[in-house]
Amino acid sequence: MKKKIVAMMLAGVMACGLWACGGSEKPKETDKKESQNKEENVEVPKEDKKDISFTDDTLTIEDAVIKITGTEVAPPNTELGEEKSTLIFTYDYTNTSDEPQQPGVVWIACFNATQETDSTIEDLDVAMAPQDPKYTEMNEMSYTDVKPGATVQSVISYDINDTTKPVTLTANQGMLGEELGTKTINLQ
Repeated sequence: MKKKIVAMMLAGVMACGLWACGGSEKPKETDKKESQNKEENVEVPKEDKKDISFTDDTLTIEDAVIKITGTEVAPPNTELGEEKSTLIFTYDYTNTSDEPQQPGVVWIACFNATQETDSTIEDLDVAMAPQDPKYTEMNEMSYTDVKPGATVQSVISYDINDTTKPVTLTANQGMLGEELGTKTINLQ
């Protein structure tokens, strides 16, 4: 349980770094006399903007591409103290930024999973990493720095409140960015 809390705190802190993605910075003001006496060099921004979207299970943002490759519902692992079933997402992560990025941090910054009950809409908590040996390598990749241009396979899971009701995965352009789309996962 301590590992889960530490991992969540670390992911949250690292996700804060993604808040700035897509932000704009005000240009510095210069002294009027200085600007009148100097020739102004204007840099034209590159026109290679990516198509920012969430379609066909693929999230494309400025710094990454995440392609959902599978989902699975796993029963609670009582040996590890789990009380709820988990919804496991596997995905291919491509770092399209100029800096190393961690797939799990980008996922948490861009995706939110919810589930409706009879009277509420609940945000699902990120669960402990799936312990099945088939996920070992993907678990390791989740919080490993991925080089710019590289693609890796990763995994993340959520605690499910009710295994009979669908889960809605909402994709956003970063923590505070605009909503890009949703995917409904039927658990049965």
